[in-house]
Amino acid sequence: MRKVAVKFCGGCNPGYDRGAAYQKIREAVADRAQISLPAEGESYDALLIIRGCTGCPYLYEEIDANERILCVKQDDIPEVIEKIRNL
Repeated sequence: MRKVAVKFCGGCNPGYDRGAAYQKIREAVADRAQISLPAEGESYDALLIIRGCTGCPYLYEEIDANERILCVKQDDIPEVIEKIRNL
């Protein structure tokens, strides 16, 4: 089971329902990955960053993760699911 941390960018300009996107992703990968909020001192296979827009460059470098997976729009969800399933 892979460990994936999730962070939500501030949501100042959301172009889609980020909460619904998270639920869909989490349900689709439940058999392959455990998704949780990041904990201090933990390492992760991936960090899922769910943003509401394309304007924020912040990648949460303080979180130890082998890979960063970005979701910035509704259309990204299938690719995000595939990336997590293939970790």
